[in-house]
Amino acid sequence: MSEYANRRKKLFELLPEGSLVLIHSGVSKIASEDEEFPFVVNNDFFYFTGINQENSILFMVKEVGEEKVYLFIDEYNPLKERWTGKRLSIERASSISDIKNVLTNNVLDSKIDLALQYGSTHFGKINNVYLDMATELKVSSNMFINDYQNHLLMLYPHIQILDVKPLITTLRMVKSNYEVEQIRKAINLTQHGINQMLMQLKVDKKEYQLANIFKFYGLENNKSPLAFSTIVASGKNATCLHYPTQDDRIKDNDLILFDLGYKHEGYCADISRTYPVNGTFTELQRKIYQTVLLANKAVIEYAREGLTLKDLNDKVIEFYKDELPRLGLIDEGEDIHKYYFHSVSHHLGLDTHDVSYREKVLEAGNVITCEPGLYFEKYGIGVRIEDDLLITKEGCEVLSRQIPKEIDEIESLIKQCKNIK
Repeated sequence: MSEYANRRKKLFELLPEGSLVLIHSGVSKIASEDEEFPFVVNNDFFYFTGINQENSILFMVKEVGEEKVYLFIDEYNPLKERWTGKRLSIERASSISDIKNVLTNNVLDSKIDLALQYGSTHFGKINNVYLDMATELKVSSNMFINDYQNHLLMLYPHIQILDVKPLITTLRMVKSNYEVEQIRKAINLTQHGINQMLMQLKVDKKEYQLANIFKFYGLENNKSPLAFSTIVASGKNATCLHYPTQDDRIKDNDLILFDLGYKHEGYCADISRTYPVNGTFTELQRKIYQTVLLANKAVIEYAREGLTLKDLNDKVIEFYKDELPRLGLIDEGEDIHKYYFHSVSHHLGLDTHDVSYREKVLEAGNVITCEPGLYFEKYGIGVRIEDDLLITKEGCEVLSRQIPKEIDEIESLIKQCKNIK
């Protein structure tokens, strides 16, 4: 059974009999009068099909003793293709998704009507209709998912509309071996992208120039897109968590913080590293960096099945409360949240902040981040060290362990990169 067929099988197992599931890929949204934003597929749809094309719909019916799957795509239109490029053929869509019944959208409404008309005998009695009520999901040029829900209820008042999102979230939180392998590949390419930036790291270069190096390296290698907008923050800018402008010139004695990652086959890497621009940490930079590194290692040692993400974050706060006053970095009793104001972890997968239930305990197959940080605006120093972890039966595996983070490794790496250039 293929990866996608297996995922659909698991969803069927969670559905009651007499259910219809409709999951839309989405369509582009209007940016201005005659411009659209680039299409971004609904990842819940992609998860079950592998199809990255707008205006496509997954149709799943569970009857008494029988399960049926259909995929609907746009019909072939040679004139439209001359304007907007090639579309998937029925044969290609079937091959990618492992769905035998691929139909065109012009028969979708009639197929829904056969399933939902009161007293229908074609599919059996369907009372439950599951829609993916993803926030802001646009299902056609003039309709959002909430509008579509109302449209169905008007046509078929006897049905019950349910949100399939919670069921999908439960499935997506536990990664298969295939999914973990795609994340590994994204991380591996991310490491190479970081090294490309370090070879171009020099005083007076602008932050956005390094961000562009990372972006275009990915596009030139496997056409790997960014998992999210790259953060390159030098000096005091690194004390802003999602520093947006990236216009400053890099200074000699500053630290520079990278928060970045590529996608591979839809799966994200999410890595943060902090480096001294000139290749050598000052005494204060070293002290702050080492504290964050120890917090990072403490979470990795602690992370395992049965804990929550809150448990991991509490571990960081407990560590900082002991360590920061001892090192003289803050006063005894001072509020830790002045210097560490985000959480240490989130789930990772098709989305950088992947779908999850934060209160749910971790289990084997979860992929999460580990990203403690410290931000001292008065010193112009911000440090964050982020790794990607796979929760296992034994604890966790650091998927990004090959990306250097020890102080001596970093200083050696930067010197090596400067020599290469």
